[in-house]
Amino acid sequence: MRVGLLGGGQLGWMTILEGRKMGFEFLVLDPDPGAPASKIADAWFPPNKVEDFIRHSDVITYEFEHIEEDVLQKVYDLTTPSLNILELKRSRIREKEFYRKGSYPTPEFTVASWKDLKQKVREFGLPCVVKAERLGYDGKGQYRLYYPEDVEKALNNHAQDEKFLVERLIDFNFEFSIIGVRDRRGNKRLYPITLNHHENGILLYNFTRSYELKDAEHIVLSLMEELDLVGLLAVEFFYTWDGRVLINEFAPRPHNTGHYSLDGCYTSQFENLLRAICGLPLGSTKLKTPSGMVNLLGLSLEDIDIASILSVEGAKLYWYGKEKKPRRKMGHINVVASTEQEVEEKIEKIINLIYSHEPS
Repeated sequence: MRVGLLGGGQLGWMTILEGRKMGFEFLVLDPDPGAPASKIADAWFPPNKVEDFIRHSDVITYEFEHIEEDVLQKVYDLTTPSLNILELKRSRIREKEFYRKGSYPTPEFTVASWKDLKQKVREFGLPCVVKAERLGYDGKGQYRLYYPEDVEKALNNHAQDEKFLVERLIDFNFEFSIIGVRDRRGNKRLYPITLNHHENGILLYNFTRSYELKDAEHIVLSLMEELDLVGLLAVEFFYTWDGRVLINEFAPRPHNTGHYSLDGCYTSQFENLLRAICGLPLGSTKLKTPSGMVNLLGLSLEDIDIASILSVEGAKLYWYGKEKKPRRKMGHINVVASTEQEVEEKIEKIINLIYSHEPS
């Protein structure tokens, strides 16, 4: 079986590493031959060779939402999850309207153009969150507004033809994620809940927690069914102080909050993606042991004390081999332990070893 991957980033890299164990071959379509997945694929194709990429692929999936439109049109028939789901995700506005239409709980929002953003924010009320409609990931195009003059800062970064989501700023108790997987026969499984901690819109660390939040589990199962999704669906939630569960956003692909599954679960999110799209039985999503993950943001290998990190029992380094840039996800460290408290203690120790200051 030859699996085509749209995107050459670290999510594709980990998918390939997991798929090699099952004998799959991998093709990557990405502009950069030096991207993490491109470097280890059986074959790499630039976007202008998409026809060759399609011809050699048995099934195609994606590890990134922001793919060129002409490429998407050509790979439509072979791609799983459906590109209809991907198109929904590529617009923050369409995604939120989908939740509202389906009566899924999500923060109150309105839609604004560049020209009427000031007026819409004034009518909506401060504080609020303004998000550009497209190219939104790792905090990009996202602004917390507390004062009227904050609107100008957002507008200065965007073209006049852009649209925005204006969303209520939620004073939440905690953020959490649930990742689900669904196969072609409609079988569904859920991974454990993870509590997530972000810095400046980027996940810094997370860890598994044995909470039972049935409302959130039902939402993930319902979304997978309504979308007729085959593959993975990661849903990020807010848990409010008054006990409500609100959807922040979803992603129909492997997700940063599921990296712990490589070491903490019987079947990783990456392996289960491949099982789902290739018609194989889904693997167990159960937790083998409490676990968690720390992202390495904007750091090179020379910036971290690998020996000290790996001296923490249960710590495992995943290095993506990317060029160092500020705030960029350069790698991550997985942690396992016998108790949830021990995982949190190890994560705190690793963060102190890595970051003597706020992540760059």
